[in-house]
Amino acid sequence: MGDIFSIQHILFTVLDYQVSFIEFFGTLTGLLCVWLAARDHILTWPVGLVNVSCFFILFWQLQLYADMFLQIYFFATGVYGWIFWYTKKPENEPVYALSVRARYWLSALVVAATATAGFIISNLHNWFPSVFEKPAAWPYTDSLVAVLSVIANILLAKRIWENWVLWVTVDVIATVIYFQKNVRFLGMEYLILFIIALMGLIKWVKTYKQQLN
Repeated sequence: MGDIFSIQHILFTVLDYQVSFIEFFGTLTGLLCVWLAARDHILTWPVGLVNVSCFFILFWQLQLYADMFLQIYFFATGVYGWIFWYTKKPENEPVYALSVRARYWLSALVVAATATAGFIISNLHNWFPSVFEKPAAWPYTDSLVAVLSVIANILLAKRIWENWVLWVTVDVIATVIYFQKNVRFLGMEYLILFIIALMGLIKWVKTYKQQLN
């Protein structure tokens, strides 16, 4: 049973590219999760929990440890989101923006957190060789993706439009990493997510400007 979650367990081949079961199922549930979220459907949360569980296993095998640990955070927020959406009363909240001062502080936080996480991730194979047999791939770039994702998720929850700037950045970097790691199916997902994030950015900025009038 455990073999089915291995990246060596090939489900099908497309144009000479072998798609593993874990990559396909993780990508499929990821796209379904975003599609449901765009429609404000509560099933986005349980589907999201399946998605992050698949990606946790996938990223561990790809030595993308920062992304792997990020899935734990997403799992926790997914449980919270599921409970919150189940009990909430829908309200029309305005779109907010960060102050100039907050943007500077946030930029400094990103740099500091990425440097710290990158250092930790790049040494995991030295500190815990029995668990992490291989050194991390792209430790600092992968850490940047993780840090930006955490912050973007918080800003999204607070309805701050700059969250989409971070998601666009995350999706661009992640697309490059996954194609470099030869998980092209996952790379295509993030390319699609980039387009969705770009559309979200345009829409939220437009809404924010309309509120100012």
